[in-house]
Amino acid sequence: MAGGVANAAGETEGTEVAPLVSSTVVVNEVSTRGLNGQLDEFIELRNISSQPQDISGYLVRIYSPAGILTDTIVMPAGTILQPKGTAGQYVVLVGQNFSGTIADQTNVVPFTLASVEGIPTTGGVTVQNLAGTKLDGVAFSNAVLPAREGQAAIPENATTDQLNASNTRNILSTDTDNNRQDFSLQLRSAGQ
Repeated sequence: MAGGVANAAGETEGTEVAPLVSSTVVVNEVSTRGLNGQLDEFIELRNISSQPQDISGYLVRIYSPAGILTDTIVMPAGTILQPKGTAGQYVVLVGQNFSGTIADQTNVVPFTLASVEGIPTTGGVTVQNLAGTKLDGVAFSNAVLPAREGQAAIPENATTDQLNASNTRNILSTDTDNNRQDFSLQLRSAGQ
């Protein structure tokens, strides 16, 4: 495998070391559109460990459908996610036209992306720690290699604005490093 390392799905991903299944912080839910349209969006991260996780300075990266980095959101200082199953286990990053409700409002971070289109419906999202290591990612197209783990979360031509939906992990926030297995289209449910 010259020039790359195989991930759990056997795919080669350039020179980036393939992430292991996350045991700390995951991308738990992504909504690229809502009832208020294009910028009615959010990204939810969740601590799936039994210990608090300080994610100050962590990076949430947004990728285009071609897999090109378009935006980076830096987690504010003092952002600590509490253990799984407790209040404060989520951080919800909300776009400028966010219209939903957030069940656990402990950690809410507003953002404005450089891209006027917001999070692409066929793009992807990753979370990286302070060392720049990708902890988790989700892609909505098989072409978004920096974010994709295994197969893309939804077919390339599907969109998350149908029925006020989002790409969401199951109740246990299972991470198998295969987006197609880990995510499904469900009603938006920020912070729960």
